[in-house]
Amino acid sequence: MGAFLKKEQPSDKEIIDAAEILLQLDPGRERGIYNSACQRPQSLLPWVRADLQKFYKIRMDGITNAEVGQYVDETEKVVIEDLQQKPEGIESVAIPDNPAIVSVRGKRADHDSLPDDIKALWEDNAKRWQKMRELHNQLALMVAKPGYQKCDGYELCYTLRQTDNALRSAYKQYDEYKEPDHPETPEEKAQRIVKEVGAARTCISRTLAKETLADKDVDKLQEAVNTLIENKANIKPETIEKLKAAGVNISEYNEQGATD
Repeated sequence: MGAFLKKEQPSDKEIIDAAEILLQLDPGRERGIYNSACQRPQSLLPWVRADLQKFYKIRMDGITNAEVGQYVDETEKVVIEDLQQKPEGIESVAIPDNPAIVSVRGKRADHDSLPDDIKALWEDNAKRWQKMRELHNQLALMVAKPGYQKCDGYELCYTLRQTDNALRSAYKQYDEYKEPDHPETPEEKAQRIVKEVGAARTCISRTLAKETLADKDVDKLQEAVNTLIENKANIKPETIEKLKAAGVNISEYNEQGATD
């Protein structure tokens, strides 16, 4: 297979031989291509090459046809949850109903104060998520075609699965990031507090500006308020009323006795 695929312009006999390999691999599906290749080998070259490439990829990955079907089915189940969870910040989504978006994955409350390389994980994942939606739609269109078989979708599923693995790995790194554990100098502490307070205020302002708040939004608000309380930062009275209305607990702030 590999030797044939490397040739830019194989001979008629080589094309027919390659079509015979396809016939052996999938007699029911490839017989038409084999019969046509025997009559018009050069005309059938694009089809022979495309189908042989699919089987060659599977063979090189060391899995059987039965395992290919299992892999394709598992991929759909694995990626569907991530495809239904839109990363915060993405406004428009191509083909939003395949699959339907059911929730929004929010950024950390301290996102703006994170190191650039950690913030970049989020931006990269937003791009990965969009790519996954496109790949999933391509797969859906492929599955809808007459004569579709699991091996047809293997290469696309492989790319989709790899992208999803990278997405999950980056989310894990982003979610679990903690500042390096070393003695903090007074200057570092002051800078950290400024960043944390600024990020918390930005989070509160942006989240309260939404027309409706999901449970995750309230959790983000609570985390941001806790940051302000821990750093003894002031909260405006009008903001306090909005936070209370949103279901945020600010009793610790009142007990602390902070004022504007």
